[in-house]
Amino acid sequence: MGRLSSRLSVLVAVLFAAGFVALAGFGGTLYWNRVERVGEQEARTELPQLAAQQIPIILGFDYQTIERSRTDAYRLLTSDFRREYEDDTTKNVIPAARERQLISQVNVVGVGMLDAHRDSGSVMVYMNRVLTDKTKQPLYDGSRLKVDYQKVGQDWRIRNITPI
Repeated sequence: MGRLSSRLSVLVAVLFAAGFVALAGFGGTLYWNRVERVGEQEARTELPQLAAQQIPIILGFDYQTIERSRTDAYRLLTSDFRREYEDDTTKNVIPAARERQLISQVNVVGVGMLDAHRDSGSVMVYMNRVLTDKTKQPLYDGSRLKVDYQKVGQDWRIRNITPI
């Protein structure tokens, strides 16, 4: 009888431990799902407003102050996209802006959330742009952009901008 009760005690202890591990796993899953949902909701709330503020900074410029305004824009980008954006700006945008004395004024007229996750998201941005050069003849342009965001630390950074 002593062996039977010790085996029974071991079996109960093993079942208790297995139940505890299963409950802990279930609780962890519930917790993580809540973290994901809350993060997704925060992204849905923050990103459209952020895109409406940031796209004019990134795409708007004045040929007289373009280097300074590009420095402000670089801070809004992920490191990979920043390198790509900086190369394009340095090689193409700045020389053309100076040569043609371009002024780009951007007005965001609408934003919509496309996809949201705890640490990333995509926003559709509808914008109007007015380009004015040294002839002072404005060129009006309407565009749709898909703006992809990535969370870096506590900040949202633009990972990519794709014209649609």
